[in-house]
Amino acid sequence: MFGAALIALMMSAAPASAHYVYDGGWTYRTDYDCTANRSETSHGRYGDGYSRSDVAAWEKSLIAQCTFPSYRPGGYIKTRVHLYKWNSAKKKWTHCYSSPWYSNTRNKHKIDLRVTYKGHGNGPGCGKGYYGTVAEGYVYNGGWHGGAIWSGYHYLPVP
Repeated sequence: MFGAALIALMMSAAPASAHYVYDGGWTYRTDYDCTANRSETSHGRYGDGYSRSDVAAWEKSLIAQCTFPSYRPGGYIKTRVHLYKWNSAKKKWTHCYSSPWYSNTRNKHKIDLRVTYKGHGNGPGCGKGYYGTVAEGYVYNGGWHGGAIWSGYHYLPVP
């Protein structure tokens, strides 16, 4: 689903040296209708980590494109996260976890999803190592518009 382009993007992200890593931007953009997404991987409060996705709907204002919040009814904004762990033996990212879809329940222009991992000091359940989040986010406006963003990678749990 994510393809070779996403794998290349994953490999180009810098390693974490802070408490979290993130990236964001437009995953869909036209003259009128835009979707923004932000993806984050963090060690969280207790060191085992969390993944986060923030998705927002924007539209054209009188002045410029994608500058005015576009409020959508319940069910018209959705997101989910996929957690990957670096497999150094195979030199590739392996899937660790995917959340279910989360949608807005009332008229809103953005939603935030945070999935906290409780690996009891072992990281997010797939053992110690480097982890990264792919956050998918979509907004409905005659069709689902959006895409996926890679967060960068972070060592979990915190040593």
